[in-house]
Amino acid sequence: MNLTEEQLSQVKSLAYRTILPRLIAISIEVDEVDFIEEINLPGTPARRAFMQGLMQQMVETREAVIKAARNGSNPAQAELLRFLQEQIYRMNK
Repeated sequence: MNLTEEQLSQVKSLAYRTILPRLIAISIEVDEVDFIEEINLPGTPARRAFMQGLMQQMVETREAVIKAARNGSNPAQAELLRFLQEQIYRMNK
């Protein structure tokens, strides 16, 4: 699948906003099945754009959780602990 730079930018932007892949495909006017296959194939430009958008959102969300946890939010502290436990689990796998 050959996406234009504009489409790749849209993929990244929509993934950042946690839009479902099939809806992203509709938005950028490509076949839904082909797009989903493309973002599941490591190394493709579509996957990189999609993952960059998701990662940017994940980083910003985790930064907000960390800040809230430091400010004493019990739910944020529990969420941060969950993030840490997940990391430790994955590192030991």
